[in-house]
Amino acid sequence: MAKTQQASEVPADEGRPIWEAAARAREDGRKIFTCEVTVSFTTGSGMGLGGKKTTTVKRWDPAYLVESIEALGRRLDRLDHVWQQTEHNTALNLAMIRGLTSAHMLFRRSEDPGS
Repeated sequence: MAKTQQASEVPADEGRPIWEAAARAREDGRKIFTCEVTVSFTTGSGMGLGGKKTTTVKRWDPAYLVESIEALGRRLDRLDHVWQQTEHNTALNLAMIRGLTSAHMLFRRSEDPGS
């Protein structure tokens, strides 16, 4: 089983610029706002023997960020997650894989019925 750290809030240096972009989109009258936020970092020895035991996952909870954007008069309409490999090392026949999971969010203005 992978070692998973308890989720903490999305760091301010990533969340604040997203919130600021959402506020600008509102001021510009845009109906849709999209963003991407990192929600986890995974590191481990891949799929080989013992991979689950050596894998660690650090998570960030985007709930506060979502609530902050919704407070601007938006509602979360779509949410997808994408895992992106950031590093792969096979030195000495031991595979080490690292990657990020990003949440891709689409918000609509609250008064819009959507499609």
